Amino acid sequence: MMRSGVLEVDGISALPEPILHHILSFLPFKEVAQTCLLSKRWKQVWQTFPDVEVGGVFTNPRKSKEILTSLERALLNRQDKMISIKKFSLELDLINSPENASLAGQCLGLAIESEVKELVLVHWRSERRNLPEIIFYVESLHVLELSYCKLQQPSKNVKLFSLRKLALREVCADDQAIASLISGCPLIEYLEIRSCEGLESLDLVNLSNLKEIILVNTSDIKRVEIKTSNINALAIHQTYLFPIEVNVSSCGNLKCLKFDFLPIEDEWLCNGISKLPLLEYLSMTKCHKLTSVRISSPCLKTLILECCDKLIQVEIETPNLSIFKYHGDLVSFSSNALSLSETSLCFSSHLMVNIEWVVEYFEILAMFQKFSKVLNLQCREGENVIVPQELRQIQSPPLTSVKKLNYSVRTDSWDFSVANVRARSSRFSIANVLDGLLWTSPHAEMVSIEHGHLHKFSFQISYKKQLIYDGEIPRCCQSLPVSCWQHCINEVKVEHTKSLSITEDGELQHDVRSFYCFEGGEDIFEKIDDLSEVV
Repeated sequence: MMRSGVLEVDGISALPEPILHHILSFLPFKEVAQTCLLSKRWKQVWQTFPDVEVGGVFTNPRKSKEILTSLERALLNRQDKMISIKKFSLELDLINSPENASLAGQCLGLAIESEVKELVLVHWRSERRNLPEIIFYVESLHVLELSYCKLQQPSKNVKLFSLRKLALREVCADDQAIASLISGCPLIEYLEIRSCEGLESLDLVNLSNLKEIILVNTSDIKRVEIKTSNINALAIHQTYLFPIEVNVSSCGNLKCLKFDFLPIEDEWLCNGISKLPLLEYLSMTKCHKLTSVRISSPCLKTLILECCDKLIQVEIETPNLSIFKYHGDLVSFSSNALSLSETSLCFSSHLMVNIEWVVEYFEILAMFQKFSKVLNLQCREGENVIVPQELRQIQSPPLTSVKKLNYSVRTDSWDFSVANVRARSSRFSIANVLDGLLWTSPHAEMVSIEHGHLHKFSFQISYKKQLIYDGEIPRCCQSLPVSCWQHCINEVKVEHTKSLSITEDGELQHDVRSFYCFEGGEDIFEKIDDLSEVV
C-alpha cells in the first residue's frame, strides 16, 4: 500500500509462523479466532494455531450442535494437513443431548489422533457423564484436566505414560477409579483434586516424580497416605472440620505445607514437623483443634498461623525463620533468637479493648521488635491503635527500635473522610492514628496506614538530630521516656494512594497518588489531620 509516496510494510504479518503463534498465545482464544478475518496470511496462521478451545455454557442443544459440527470440520481439516494440536479444550453443556455427546466424542477422538499434549474437558451441567475410555490411553498427553464428569474404573490398565499434570475438579469417582488413573501416570508431577465426590481414601505411593499435591473441599475423604520421598509441596484446604487422617511422615523432602480447616492436633503437629527436616514454608489456617503449637525446624523460613481459635501457646525454635504471620487472639509466645525480615501480627480484640488487653498486647510487640526489621500490624476496626493518655503515663513504648512500621485495618468500613471522623468524634482521624503509632514506635522513620482497599498513607519522617524540642520541655513530654513525635519532628513527607475503584458511571478508576510535605512545628498535628480533606 502506498501513502504519500511511502510504501507501508506490515512487519508483524511477515514474521515467522512460530513467532506469530507465540504472540497469539497471550490472547483469549476468541480473539485469536477473529484474526482469521484480517487477511489470507492471518487465516493461515489461525488454521495452524496449535491450541483449539471451545468454551462457554451453551444451554441450547441446537447451538451446541452447530458449534460441535463446525469444530469437527476444523479438526478434520487439521488432520488432513497433518497439523498437530498442542492444547484441546472443550467446555459444553451436553445435558439431555445424546447426539451432541456423540459429536463431542468424535471431536475428542480427532484431537487425540492429532497427538494432543494438553486436554481440558468441562461437561457443564451434564449430570457428570461418563468419560470416553479412550482418554486413559493417550500416551502423548502431558496435561489432563477434567471437570464436571464421572470417572469410572477403566476396563484396561491406564497408559498415560507422558502425563505430568492431572487436575480433577467436581468429578465423581471412587477410590478404585482414582487409584487406577494415578497408577497409570508414572511421570506425574502435579496432582489436584478439587470438590470431588466419592473419594474416601487417597494412597500415593512410589510416584518418584510427584512434586506438588493440592486437595480442596474433598469432604468425603477420610484418609490421605503419601509415601513418595520427592514431594515438595502439599496443600489441603477444607471448608469444615471434617475428620481426616493425613500421613506425611515419609515425605522427607517436603518444603511447603499448607493446611486449612484441618482437625490436626498438637501431638500430630509436633511429631509430624520433626520428620520434615527440609520444610521451609508452613501455613495453618482455621485448625481449630490446635491449642499449643511447638515447632522445632532448622530450615523453616515462613510460618503462618491464622484463626486457630483454641490456640493459647506458641513455641518456636526456628533459627532461619524469615517471615512470621499471626492472626488470632492474644497468646503466649516464646522463641529462640530470631532474625525476621518481616513480621505480620493481627490480634483479635473482639472490640473489648481494656487496659489489661493493651498491656499484654504491648508485651508481645516488645518481644517481636527484638527479632524483626519490619513490623506489620493489622486489626479489624482500628481499636488497638489509640493509646489512652493514662496508659502512656505508666507504660513504656513497646517498639523503641523499629524503624519501619506498617498498620492496616482489614475492613473498608473504617473511613478517614471528614464526615466519618466527625461522626466518631475525631478519634480515628489520620493524625490520631499516626500519633498512636508513633507513640507505640517512637521516632519510626517509615510509617504506613492502610485501611481496606481504599486508601493508603505512607509517611517518611525525619527528626531533629538531638530529638528534643527547642526551648522548654513540653508538658506532654515531661513524664514520658522519650520526647513525643510532635515536638522533635523535622519534616514529614506523605504519599497518599487512592486504590482502584469503580466510579458512579461504571468507569474503572486506577490508582491515584498525591504527595505532600510538611515541616515540623507546633501545628504539625493540624497539618496532618487536614489530610482527611483529601479522602
